[in-house]
Amino acid sequence: MSRKELKKIILTFIFFSLILFCFPACRMRAEQNSLTSQFDVIDALVMQNQMQSALKELKKVEKRTYDSWTYIGIYKRYITLGESEKAEKLLKKSLKKNGGNLELQAVYAAFLLREGRLGDAGKVAEKLRGTKYASLYSEYILRDSAEKAAASGDNAFTFYTRKEFYQIFLDAYKTSKNPVLLRNCAAFNLINGDYNLAASLNPAFFLDADDAYFWAMVCYDAGQFYDSIDAIEEARRLMTGYQGTVTFKTSPVLLTALESDSYMAVSEMEAAENARRGIVMNLDELKVRKSDEEFLSNIILNSARWAQNQGMDDQNADLLFYVVNRWPDNVPGLILYADFAYRSNLEREEDTEIAALRKAGISTLEMERYDNRRKIPMSDALYRIDEALRRTNDPYLNIAKLDLRYKTDSSISEKDKNRDLWNMLENSLNEDGELKGLLVQYALNFLLNTKQYDDAWKLFYDHVTDISEYDSKRDFWEQFIDKARGYDLSMMEFGAWFAAYYKMADEALRLHEYCVYESAGLLEDGYISQSVSTSTCLNLGSIYISLGKKLKALDLYGKTAGRESSNAKRSEILYRIACIYASDGDIKNALRSAEYAASLYPDNARASMLKDKLKW
Repeated sequence: MSRKELKKIILTFIFFSLILFCFPACRMRAEQNSLTSQFDVIDALVMQNQMQSALKELKKVEKRTYDSWTYIGIYKRYITLGESEKAEKLLKKSLKKNGGNLELQAVYAAFLLREGRLGDAGKVAEKLRGTKYASLYSEYILRDSAEKAAASGDNAFTFYTRKEFYQIFLDAYKTSKNPVLLRNCAAFNLINGDYNLAASLNPAFFLDADDAYFWAMVCYDAGQFYDSIDAIEEARRLMTGYQGTVTFKTSPVLLTALESDSYMAVSEMEAAENARRGIVMNLDELKVRKSDEEFLSNIILNSARWAQNQGMDDQNADLLFYVVNRWPDNVPGLILYADFAYRSNLEREEDTEIAALRKAGISTLEMERYDNRRKIPMSDALYRIDEALRRTNDPYLNIAKLDLRYKTDSSISEKDKNRDLWNMLENSLNEDGELKGLLVQYALNFLLNTKQYDDAWKLFYDHVTDISEYDSKRDFWEQFIDKARGYDLSMMEFGAWFAAYYKMADEALRLHEYCVYESAGLLEDGYISQSVSTSTCLNLGSIYISLGKKLKALDLYGKTAGRESSNAKRSEILYRIACIYASDGDIKNALRSAEYAASLYPDNARASMLKDKLKW
């Protein structure tokens, strides 16, 4: 055979092979096109309400079904025609041929769930666990559990917070992207105290303003304050353009309150005030829901405290006046209002130079400013407290009234106050526990301020051992530290002070660090508790210095200065920072801190003297 003939035979073989290979594929495409055309015809008949004709054509197509997607297409049309029995029969038939097909299993599970046949649905849906259709198993579990909870009379909230539901919710979210399901997971973590785990679920984007506000609260609880602020800003953006057309659970007031608290938690007090300003400066135009009233009052009171600490008496008085008029029983507002009234009516002692100027009929601008300062009558403050007490009998107001009486009635001697306080403490044994606790705190402050240290210690010891069980054979301080979470922060601060006073070095350090860093429940990044007093922070700074931990003291003083809005207190903190730098020979930073301290509060004589000394 010649080479030419051999080549001809090979080409002929290849040609017929290609025909044989392509023929099934061409046939398959032809069948697909034919089925698509028939589906189009069936859909057209349904739209024309020719249901019997559509059903007849569908039965023809069923005989030619060859893959899972065609089965699903026929199933959908049986459902549209209301032929549930035929639809299920078809699915069973398809699963016999393609038992491992996830799509067919998912369609059958969804069918059974829709029919309410939970038992059968559970058997099919269980095979979908861990797949992209796991949400169907989640739906089965949730519906089955709802029926069981209803039948047993269990509380639904308690029922769904069980551990086994966590993965169910998470799987359901992964498939459906329904944010409610992910929030359920976060709520589960929050309930169990896993705040960081809850925050780790924070999604990349939010569904709406309410969704963003929820995650802002989660991040706040986890101590991720800047993430909380970011979520709040996103919530505001999502609310834009919907005013009056969509009702959100969140509101500008709620967002501002949380944003302000977040900034205060990271010691950015000025940023917190800037966040509040949008609300405070537009009170007359602000529309407030009844449920937001308490949050609004807190926003205004925080701005009033800011104004007080900045020496802005007019703004402080205006805000306090607004609060006590809008909310006449607002306890913090009434206490701040009474405090302003007391301070504004105090007359300062003037030196001989100012006295001489007054005698000569001359007034400086500073004297005129002092003479024309804003005042609130003490009688008005007392009247408002009495009226609120008549309506509420609030224990805090009882203490506030007692404090005002002691401050303003010069006929009451220190001895009389002592006797009065001990009588009240004795008589409060059978009173409400809150009132007794407040009386103890007030009495401790009074005794310490009047240097009655032994009596103060006895009162403190008797109180903490009365409200909590102590073993007389064990060390008191060891037990007190162990029971820290069971006491109010103010009582822990008293304990820290007494430990330092009695030179219990280790205990004093441990208690002060608890109050400053741990009392808020946040142990990361050295966050300072919002509620701890500045004096306790300064005491801890002094302890650090005594232990040679100057860097820790500088860090704490810096954070404390950032969270403190009182210029006088900030000046004192900066003076302490200047002293640390000066002791290390860092004159440049020492002078900078001393100058800043003196400029913040010119009456800080120690800062001014240090500044002058450093300049020599």
